[in-house]
Amino acid sequence: FFVSGADAELYNDASQVVLMRKDQRTVMSMSNNYKGPPEDFAMVVPVPVVLQKEQVKTLPHDVFEKIDQLSAPRLVEYWEQDPCYRSGRMNKLAIPSVAMKAMAKSGSGARGGRPQVRIEAQFSVGEYEIVILSADEANALEAWLTSNNYRIPKGAAAALAPYIHGQMKFFVAKVNIEKVKRDQEGTAILSPLRFDFESKTLRLPVRLGLLNAQGDQDLLIYVLHP
Repeated sequence: FFVSGADAELYNDASQVVLMRKDQRTVMSMSNNYKGPPEDFAMVVPVPVVLQKEQVKTLPHDVFEKIDQLSAPRLVEYWEQDPCYRSGRMNKLAIPSVAMKAMAKSGSGARGGRPQVRIEAQFSVGEYEIVILSADEANALEAWLTSNNYRIPKGAAAALAPYIHGQMKFFVAKVNIEKVKRDQEGTAILSPLRFDFESKTLRLPVRLGLLNAQGDQDLLIYVLHP
């Protein structure tokens, strides 16, 4: 989900995920349709392990468009002659010609006392300044974000609790807005994030994104496999 340093609402009405899984290794790429003000903001993503810099990368902005085109429905038409047609002394089996046309698709610790939030790693990738956090309880993580001047969506602590109970980590990918590309209307266009990790179980941490939803939220998942 998105948290903001500005006094404004952040919205995300669509998320796209490209998922690759082989043995215990998962490579996950995420792209969010961010809608919000041009101030600095951050994205909070649960991960099962502490990620290092070499495990996190940014991708070209058009990579999801290419994946979408490759996986789009296609209309295939075949034309062929009667395979039993006889002409002269030889049977001729016509080689079918194929016409394919892609159809359009829409398609540091808490205040005082024992630390409850720990910074496990810290690094920069592309326009993102990433901090990997672990927390003992959801309220502590919410307090850490608040103490670092981020506005938290309503219900964040309750949404974070199951991930913390599952001993997942969190990376807070803060965005330097000066490094972000913008469209013609000036809307920030985020580079997709890709991260990989080793884990016995496969989890897709997308439920937190509902905190930024204004209503129904689209989730597009592309699964790639050797």
